[in-house]
Amino acid sequence: MLELVKFPNSILSETLPDYSFENPIMDPLDLEKEMILLMAKENGRGLSANQVGIRARVMVIKTVNLAGALTPFALFNPILLETDNELVQDYEGCLSFPDLFLSIKRPKNAVIQFLDRNKKEYIIELNGVDARCFLHELDHLNGICFTNGISKLKLDMALKRKRKLNGRTK
Repeated sequence: MLELVKFPNSILSETLPDYSFENPIMDPLDLEKEMILLMAKENGRGLSANQVGIRARVMVIKTVNLAGALTPFALFNPILLETDNELVQDYEGCLSFPDLFLSIKRPKNAVIQFLDRNKKEYIIELNGVDARCFLHELDHLNGICFTNGISKLKLDMALKRKRKLNGRTK
């Protein structure tokens, strides 16, 4: 069973290599199932392979705006093809940073390419929260945590809120 990796584990800052279907680190169907189970157990919307200690470009996401999609599902070797210019500021959390929520600006829409567990290629457009979730997980696959682009002041304020939420003062 996969386990959640939490910050400051160094795997979270690694750029991950492509998932190899020819020499898989784990069977793609099993990997998808286990990552989805862990994501659901942790009440997440997305999860990247490095968040479970696996060095491969794989993520699972739970979409809300994608018509006709069986969700959640895994994306193997995802690629961002384009984003629009409209940016939206909203709060994000991360399973590897429990109870930490940060206001992040991201593109409203994203066109992406990926393979499913059967190596079938897709090109789709994600909108709103689905695009945000994908972009957050893609950052993980590129070794970028959602805390990276935040000023020290904003991060300190968010950590203070987190401590207060957890009933601690320091």
